[in-house]
Amino acid sequence: MVVDHFDITVPRGAIYGFLGPNGSGKTTTIRMLCGLLLADAGEDTCLSFDVRKQASEIKKQVGYITQKFSLYEDLSICENLDFVARIYGVKKRKDRATKILADLGLADRARQLAGTLLGGWKQRLALVARLIHDPKLLLDELTAGVDLKARGDFWDEALHLSKAGVTVLVSTHYIDEAIQCDFITYIAYGKKLIDGLATSILIPAGLTT
Repeated sequence: MVVDHFDITVPRGAIYGFLGPNGSGKTTTIRMLCGLLLADAGEDTCLSFDVRKQASEIKKQVGYITQKFSLYEDLSICENLDFVARIYGVKKRKDRATKILADLGLADRARQLAGTLLGGWKQRLALVARLIHDPKLLLDELTAGVDLKARGDFWDEALHLSKAGVTVLVSTHYIDEAIQCDFITYIAYGKKLIDGLATSILIPAGLTT
């Protein structure tokens, strides 16, 4: 998908929602922010780093939850977390994993193989793994299509992270989620059509629930 002259400014600690139909350019934009894709033109920064020149620094401080479950299904939950923590050089990996598992209700399943988890529990594990290194920016593409409990858990954590100064950028199709964001942008055909305060856009349009 081509993203055409797209620009946003996201305040630190804000929850920023990406809305738009499938194929609109949301994933492409998120991958460019991570440094996984490079734009053909223009300038872009993420967490004060130049995306073109300092992508490796950005990746160290970003938690990216992809649409597809990307952890090892033949490893247990705790083994997956230890692996991810090692990649990021997390100190006191065991203590960090124990705390975050407890926070998101996975402590009792720590020895369970990731591949045996049902959909909602897999989404929780994906979230835990992307928070293990205390990222400054959380990028999420998982809320669409997951069960209500998993979605609720994500938003509880997103609001908690935002209050702690973590910036959260979430791709969603749900108006009830969008209204929880501080800001939203609507994308279609690779172009930004709307951008601003969530309440200023959704409430006047009568799109809240």
